[in-house]
Amino acid sequence: YPAATWQFDNFSNEQIDQAISCINPTRATRPDSIPNVVIKECCSLFLPFLVLLFRATVTLQYYPDDWAHTEMLVLCKPGKMDYSSPSSWCPIVLSDGLACLLNSCVTEKLTTMCERHKLLPSHHFG
Repeated sequence: YPAATWQFDNFSNEQIDQAISCINPTRATRPDSIPNVVIKECCSLFLPFLVLLFRATVTLQYYPDDWAHTEMLVLCKPGKMDYSSPSSWCPIVLSDGLACLLNSCVTEKLTTMCERHKLLPSHHFG
């Protein structure tokens, strides 16, 4: 493999605070997870603990198995005449709120570093 282009720095308070400000408070999480609205409304209380938790996942290279677990609900779309058609159903994926927040922080950091070091092809979109 080629030499690493950059060293992955751990998360700052500002990065996690920015990720919290971007989460949708009405988006559903798994029933055994902290709801997004609680994370968002109690940001000042949670932030010091989330920073320690997220930094530990990077330092220890450990991603909790429970965070990788998702649940899928398939709901009927109202007013459809034929429920044998796949377009009459709406899949909803529920995942852990903290896992989504961590994934958001990692995605933002990777995207920024790839753009800064020009690692993405010029014709890459999305």
